[in-house]
Amino acid sequence: MTILRRSRALTTMIGALAVGLGIITACTPASAAQGRPSASADPIAWDPASISAVYQPAEGFYAYAPSVVRDGDTEWIWTCHNDEHRVIRDHIYLTKRVAGTVVESRSVLQPGAAGAWDSFHTCDPSVVKGRFDLQGTRYSYAMFYLGNDVDASAHNQIGVAFAKDPEGPWTRLPAPIVAAEDPLAWGAGQPTAISLAANSGRVLLAYTRGDSSTRAYAVTVDLSSAERPKVTAEVRLPIPGLTGSDGAGDYLNGFDIALDASRKQIVLVREQHPYPKDNPWWIGASVQVDAIALKDFVRGQGVWTPLGDVDRRLTGFSRNHNAGMVRTWSGELVDPDRPEVVFTSSCSSLPTVDDQDWSQATCDSLYSYRLWSVSGER
Repeated sequence: MTILRRSRALTTMIGALAVGLGIITACTPASAAQGRPSASADPIAWDPASISAVYQPAEGFYAYAPSVVRDGDTEWIWTCHNDEHRVIRDHIYLTKRVAGTVVESRSVLQPGAAGAWDSFHTCDPSVVKGRFDLQGTRYSYAMFYLGNDVDASAHNQIGVAFAKDPEGPWTRLPAPIVAAEDPLAWGAGQPTAISLAANSGRVLLAYTRGDSSTRAYAVTVDLSSAERPKVTAEVRLPIPGLTGSDGAGDYLNGFDIALDASRKQIVLVREQHPYPKDNPWWIGASVQVDAIALKDFVRGQGVWTPLGDVDRRLTGFSRNHNAGMVRTWSGELVDPDRPEVVFTSSCSSLPTVDDQDWSQATCDSLYSYRLWSVSGER
């Protein structure tokens, strides 16, 4: 499979969306040059009473990194999930809830065959609706996901699978659409996507790259003829305005985007840094919701506006991480005036990153992962 990279700016293919929403005009000034936030403030007033359990896997199983779609009283929640008791090998699960009750939870995208680029882990799903033709068959749903071929946090790449129904079955492309060449580096992953137009195969895709540093990028992907995907050149996403749990400037990774059409913004939830020192020191204690003008997001410029943190003071959990926005099938916020986040909780305990004395550890962190939701008024 050949990936076509175009030299044109990312905004070329999303022009129809942006102009249609009244977001971009030829004379729109760049807010980055002004050095100020490019999104209206409207902070989120979290409602502690809204915190509720979403999904709690059985003992010896974990679930995190949700892609959440709500349609009426039904929610489709795709997560990174193990399929064997206390075996760390990621599948993508679908957990379906109706009126707040889980009615099914099962593996829907497993690691690929031996020798495939995604033969060990499949994780970090992001699902959108569109029109995707693959080898003479039309599909209505695309799932972007991270895959790798080693039993390690390395050589991650991003692929896509298609389905006629959101419950599957899923048919994957045989090669990644965002590749990572270095087999020893973390690679490319944590994809998040929104549809660019109804009944279209065009998708705005954002993701993380990690090697000697951690950066976030966006591309547009045209999957109208999915066996010949067209991918634009990467645009590096801005980080000014992001704040860490310590109040200092922060960077962007582990995020999920949504479109707020009413405010002409991209809204995302992301991991905050620095990570804590107690076990698990590799998992963040909080996530932050931020907004930026869509016109700036696609140009890789502008300044983010923090809207609210989900942390221990709000939830009571020592770890609040790997979160997703509650979205529609196209990737829009279900209710822009009451955004909702589904996040992952876990326990924490000694040892610390400094002493690493595991004899004192009381937190089996991975198998304590549970999904919760919280919402608030904007």
